[in-house]
Amino acid sequence: MSLAGRPTISPSPREGEGRGGGELRRGLAAALLLVVAASMAATIQPGELTRRWHLLVRSISGERISPGEGTGFLFDRDYSVFLEEVRRRTPEGATVAVLAPSWPDVYVYQAVYQLAPRRVVDARRAYEASFVAAYWIDAAVAPGAEAIPHGTLSQR
Repeated sequence: MSLAGRPTISPSPREGEGRGGGELRRGLAAALLLVVAASMAATIQPGELTRRWHLLVRSISGERISPGEGTGFLFDRDYSVFLEEVRRRTPEGATVAVLAPSWPDVYVYQAVYQLAPRRVVDARRAYEASFVAAYWIDAAVAPGAEAIPHGTLSQR
């Protein structure tokens, strides 16, 4: 009986619930987890898995991981070295035009993120910039530009 004096009705057991229903669901969940883990493991090379494990251990211990070592630059590791040099050579209040591939758009995203608090513009708005950083452009081709790792940097 309930507190109000009315009889309570217990819900009817659902199909599959009973003595072995919970065990079946747990077993099915474990099997699906193994399938997902196996499909993910098939795409990661053993060396990459080891590298990521060491990065995780270093990160947990409080060590600063440079952007180039992390997974944010898997699309182009040289780009992190380029951006780090641009960041090092430009003042925080500067506007920097970054000339990099337009696809994939992670080039622009990473430039904005890594160069903050600097303002980052693309080639269409380069006239607003006090610095122009060109990725994979040879300094001999860009007059007045200074060679930096994987590109050039010029001040206007």
